[in-house]
Amino acid sequence: MKRNSSIDLMKSCAIFFVISVHFLLNSGFYDMTIHSTLAIFWIGIRTILITCVPLFLVATGFLMNRKELSAQYVLGIVPVIMSYIGISLLVWGVLSLVGKGSDFSTAINGIFDYSTDSYSWYVEMYLGLYLFIPLLNIIWN
Repeated sequence: MKRNSSIDLMKSCAIFFVISVHFLLNSGFYDMTIHSTLAIFWIGIRTILITCVPLFLVATGFLMNRKELSAQYVLGIVPVIMSYIGISLLVWGVLSLVGKGSDFSTAINGIFDYSTDSYSWYVEMYLGLYLFIPLLNIIWN
């Protein structure tokens, strides 16, 4: 497949949007009261920025429109799962060092219900989509 610069532009915007949404989250923006035209303007900007995850989903869907279900395709998920487990244990370890972690058995259980790391929802979504995309392609075609 030839490189598509439109997808690169969409992903670049999505990356910027993710950073911006997290900036707004951590800057106290959501605690402000709306009492000016400028605040309404920034709410409009935030409404555009919140499209970051759907932009990644659209780009991923476009790039995976030819995937077919096979053993090799299913095994392609193993590196993602291994990375997820490693990062979750690393996060748990760091939180334990600073006194905010849970016990080890809770952390292991949290790996299976995606609660050990606060951003595990994205991995859970990715795994579901990765396994579902070949089936969607069969239905679509």
